[in-house]
Amino acid sequence: MPWFIASLTLSLPGCHSLKEKRSILSPLLSRLKRHNLSVIEASHQDSWQTAVLQIAKLGQSRAQLDRDLSLLLSSIENDFRDITLADVQHELYF
Repeated sequence: MPWFIASLTLSLPGCHSLKEKRSILSPLLSRLKRHNLSVIEASHQDSWQTAVLQIAKLGQSRAQLDRDLSLLLSSIENDFRDITLADVQHELYF
């Protein structure tokens, strides 16, 4: 069964504290977990304006995983205006 791991580097330019960063990331993390994605904040936990999320998902086919990743990225860009995708790296495994 195929799966992917994605590393998303997020920029949060309006953040001025870790508390504010957590309040912006919390709704995003909740939404991702509701969509059967495993999510962790992998690095930059002490940085106010940067976050790196590691996301993993298991799927039925490569096409499904490609669609899911595309929807995930467009959802972040469209629904979370305080968050900018600075970098996206992903790997598919079969």
